[in-house]
Amino acid sequence: MALIALILLPAIGGLVAFLVAGQGERERWVTIATFALMLVLLFVVVATGGDGRWYDKVSYPWVPSFGISLEFAIDGLSATMIALAAGLGIISVMASWSEIRTQSGLFHASLCWTVAATVGVFLSFDLLIFAFFWEAMLVPAFTLIAVWGHGDKEGAALKFLIFNAAAGFGLLAASFALAAMADHMTFSAFELAEMKLSTHVQVWMLLGFSLAFMVKLSVPPFHAWLPEAHTLAPTAGSILLAGLLLKTGAYGLFRFAPMLFPDGLAAVAPYGIALGAAGALYGGLVACGQNDAKRLVAYTSIAHMSIVLMGISAGVHYALAGAAVEMIAHSFSASALFLLIGALYERTHTRDLRQLGGLQQTAPKFAAAFALFCSALLALPGTANFVGEALVVVGIFQVNWVFALLALSTLIVSVIYATRLLKGLVFGLPQPKPPLADMTWREYWPILVMGIGTLIVGLYPQSLLALLEPAIKAALIQTP
Repeated sequence: MALIALILLPAIGGLVAFLVAGQGERERWVTIATFALMLVLLFVVVATGGDGRWYDKVSYPWVPSFGISLEFAIDGLSATMIALAAGLGIISVMASWSEIRTQSGLFHASLCWTVAATVGVFLSFDLLIFAFFWEAMLVPAFTLIAVWGHGDKEGAALKFLIFNAAAGFGLLAASFALAAMADHMTFSAFELAEMKLSTHVQVWMLLGFSLAFMVKLSVPPFHAWLPEAHTLAPTAGSILLAGLLLKTGAYGLFRFAPMLFPDGLAAVAPYGIALGAAGALYGGLVACGQNDAKRLVAYTSIAHMSIVLMGISAGVHYALAGAAVEMIAHSFSASALFLLIGALYERTHTRDLRQLGGLQQTAPKFAAAFALFCSALLALPGTANFVGEALVVVGIFQVNWVFALLALSTLIVSVIYATRLLKGLVFGLPQPKPPLADMTWREYWPILVMGIGTLIVGLYPQSLLALLEPAIKAALIQTP
């Protein structure tokens, strides 16, 4: 029941937040309490120790005649992603405290329901239930962008919804096809993984799954929805998009591609590595030319998620470990940068790098925070991003040295866009405007938490790698 409670807690918490809205700040505190309870329950589940592979694993028949069950399992990877979901949920509330003043109840309900659906994605091993949560998380995320975004927010939200909902049909079609090919009707990923399918069939099924995963991962050419969605979303929406929703695509590839289609994944792995290398270069180069700080960070997300794709496609231990670490590292760095840029926008009403600058003179806390997370953006040693990207590059060298050199070249590009962002915001003369107010405590402590996480993983990565090791071993598709 604990795993189901992890999904029900934010779902019910969102409803409560919606109902108590308008009574002071109750909906905000209800939302924070909901996510805090999730973290407590998650700790209890993980503390049980499990069986060495899974901390907990349950299955409840739902529609047995059609092979549908509520099948949930949690290991180190899913536990880490759920902790991120709850933590980023709290951070999203704090980041939007002064930004969101209209329809606050619906806003906080949408935060909770987005987290609830993504937790369902991280726990589900019945493919039909997984597909349900996959599509369900689009609705509250769409609402966040369409109602509280900026500019052409409705257009950005519709593009986000259409791209991701349409791609989800590939996941659904492949799930139905797999269930039909089984000896008995079932959607259990554990049972379907035991089927002996030809490499040709596995490739076709993998393409159906990958369509949904790659669109959410936002790897070119499936990325067109992302720049507008990130740029026009409210700060909390950008935090959840970058820190959570993009990671569902990476998680799906990491979890189900090697589990269900190991031979198919091995067959198309070179194409996945090539696509990832192209996406990393494309995202980085386009980021270098952006003047809108938020749009710049959005394109860097394309680059970093492409590196994750390279690591998963390589299928060797180092590359998979790097991909897993990079998923978490990017959640810290991108979410923090979106929070900081959103806070600056509240004060200055601009994100144009040509109209900003001089933070080291007017707002030293802002300047220090940008310095730390721009360092993470360029994968400076000592940060979690360095560990993730370095492991991916080492793993790629074991598979194909040409693609490994391409991956290294993306690190050079990252230096350009990260230093450009840092220069545009921190250095130079302050623009002629009233003195800029420095970070408040509501902005400072989330940055502090994410900064500590970035440095702990960067300086002592074994703490995270040990937690992820069972999932990494399960995802191996080849040895060097």
